[in-house]
This record gives sequence, C-alpha cells and structure tokens, in this order.
Amino acid sequence: MSTRTVSRAAARLLLVLVGLTSLAALASDPAKTKLKGVITAVQGDTITVVDQARTAHIVQVSADTVYKKTKGLTNVIHEKTDASVLAAGLPVTVEGSAAGDALAAREISFRSEDLRTTRQIQAGMAPTTEEVGAMNKRMDEFGTYEQLDAAEVTFDSGSAKLSAKARGDLDTFAAKAKQTHNYAVVLQGFTDSTGNAAANQRLSTQRAAAVANYLQQNAGLAPGRVRAGDGMGVAPDAGSGSNGAARKVVAKLVVDKGVQAGVKP
Repeated sequence: MSTRTVSRAAARLLLVLVGLTSLAALASDPAKTKLKGVITAVQGDTITVVDQARTAHIVQVSADTVYKKTKGLTNVIHEKTDASVLAAGLPVTVEGSAAGDALAAREISFRSEDLRTTRQIQAGMAPTTEEVGAMNKRMDEFGTYEQLDAAEVTFDSGSAKLSAKARGDLDTFAAKAKQTHNYAVVLQGFTDSTGNAAANQRLSTQRAAAVANYLQQNAGLAPGRVRAGDGMGVAPDAGSGSNGAARKVVAKLVVDKGVQAGVKP
C-alpha cells in the first residue's frame, strides 16, 4: 500500500472519529439542537423558522449568535456576517439549545447562493410591498369621506315641492355623480326658523326625501348610491324669521377614500 493511500485512509478515519465525537457530544447534551428550515418571519431578536414537516419554530438570536455564510459544493468555505442579512425566504441551519419554548441560537448558517436568491426575490417583491402599503392605507380610510361636489336647492315656505330650477340643478348634480366611480350622495334637509321645532323637523325630513326621490326616480341615480336623507330641522344660518336661503336641501357628492379616490368632476 502506498504512502498516499495510507494518508487518505487515515484522513477518512479521522473524519469518522470527528463525526463520532460530535455525535457523542450532542448525545451527552440533549439540550443542543440542530434545526434546518426556512425563515418565515424576522421580528427583532426573534425569527420564525419552518422545517420540512411545516412545523414553525421560534428562534432567539443574541449578541453571541454567530452567522456564517457558506460557499462551494461542500459548504466548507465560509465567512462570518451579521443578523442584518436574515430575511423571510432564506433557508438556514440553526444550532443552539432549548430556551423554554424557543431555541437559543448559537450559530446560524446559510448558503451564499440561497442568500443571493432571497435578495433577488425580495427585490422583485418591492412593488408588491408598495401595493400592500397602499392597500393598508385604504383599509385605514374606510368610512372616511371626501366631498367632490355639492348642490343646494331651495323651497318655498312650508313646502317640500321641488321647483323647476331645483330640478334642473339636481339634474346637473346627478350628471356629475354618474361620472364618478363608487360615489355616494348624502342629503341634509333644513328649514328657516319660523314655526315650531317639531314641524320644522318633519318638514326638513320631507324636503330631504323629496330630493332623494327625484335623484333616483327622475335623474337616474342608483338607489343604492343615494343615502336616506337626514332632516336637520332649522338651518344653522337661518337667522330669525323667514329666510329663503335656509329653506333648503344640501346634496353632497362624496367617495369613501377606502374604496376609491373617485374621479373629481
């Protein structure tokens, strides 16, 4: 047997002995754990790793955790890095010990090729992240309305009948509404300060209902888009006595910011 053959055999034996020694060390310390999986979340000093059995494991990192980026087919060549490279989607091997329900990481290693692929995927997801941000903003704005247009129509004293001018103004208002995506119409009826409070409340409600009916039945707005009119009683700017400008219905064209910004007429 040649000297070279003996050397190779000795090297193989040495590797076997090293492997057996490592296994013995792990067996003597059952708290030591080796976990392979993919990072699914990174939150401060805690990362979540899902293994091949699709079981999620909580891993805690610290200032003592060592991060290794391996290279080559054998992964023997490696260089140290830091926790900033950890990201969702990165396959890792974690070595550490149990710490309650978590695993305290002593070492986290990953292949440089996997890190490069993960970064490429993250870069490709950037537009999606922006879209998610926009969607979250819209979710926060549901129920927040933006007024795009308004119309006021006035009534004769004690009346809820629409005049010819009022009908024309509502037709113009309805035409603008039809050009707006996901619109809604909000109606508020008012009276002047003459008469008693109960009568004014009824009359303001009747005026708002008259406008709602006209917009739906004559101006062609979808019933679901016209909110039930609110009777507001005496107008805030009614002053005292008879005031023609206070005998009105205010129609507002609005959009829900959380649905769509709308198209301003």
